[in-house]
Amino acid sequence: MGIISALFDAPSLIALEKGYFQEEGLDVEVTKFATGADEYQAHATGIIDVATSSVNVALLNAKLRDIDLSVVAGAGNNTPDHGFISVVLSKQLINSGRYKGLADLKGMKIATGVTSAPHWVISEVARKAGLQKDDVKYVSLGFANVVAGLSNGAVDGASVAEPLASLLMERAGVTRISSIDQVFPNSPVGYLVYGPALTKDNVDAGNRFMVGYLKGVRDYGQAFGSAQTDKEQILAMLRKYNIEIAPGSPSLFIPEDAAPSLEWVDAFIDWQIEMGTLRTRLDPKSIMDDSFRQAALTKLGK
Repeated sequence: MGIISALFDAPSLIALEKGYFQEEGLDVEVTKFATGADEYQAHATGIIDVATSSVNVALLNAKLRDIDLSVVAGAGNNTPDHGFISVVLSKQLINSGRYKGLADLKGMKIATGVTSAPHWVISEVARKAGLQKDDVKYVSLGFANVVAGLSNGAVDGASVAEPLASLLMERAGVTRISSIDQVFPNSPVGYLVYGPALTKDNVDAGNRFMVGYLKGVRDYGQAFGSAQTDKEQILAMLRKYNIEIAPGSPSLFIPEDAAPSLEWVDAFIDWQIEMGTLRTRLDPKSIMDDSFRQAALTKLGK
């Protein structure tokens, strides 16, 4: 199982730590990757069998290249007040009056991962403000460089995922001006993705993994929902894998049945085609296989 220590890895790690996979007769090993791109390469070549992935162009291109990866469950949705990507801006620009509204993004330099979901978000924020494609300059920077860039004025703001957005607000003197739940409400944060070892070679193992995963999803919801059940215990589990939830960070919303959302995925595909990173349109449903989730829900009594 691959992880990148993102919050959407939480259900799988909770299931591992609580022994849910072991109860299903599975011996699950964790491999940590530095980036989603590294994890994707390992998944595409069969080094790992399962991973949680953000919605990204690599996953879409895998289908077009006949790489056998299947979305089998959801790993979070951008519901109201649970936006996983935020656009943040230097407070200095706001206090000085340089920024009064979204149209004032014109001429600014925004740090983001080029052609990533955060780039998609800031592009749409700018478009809705009436700005043209080249009115905002997008700069690709790592997190440490984003903090430095905001401090020295090399960039004016950033469009980044959690927990980085909340950490920037805590450490770099920025304010959130928009978030993905406002721009693309109910869009998916990520998906649980199986490789052929689970979808074809050992379907039974795929079904059993899903049972453990859904138990982890439910425990996550109990910990970070209104009940707050065993929240400190869950946080301690996640810290073992370097997953930190920053103060003030919006919690990731994962429906109890882990249903994968397709909201706005068509729009993301259109944008990737416009950016030249996806050569042709595909039906988002073509990367889905819901049979494992349905089988697990039946076993768990939904």
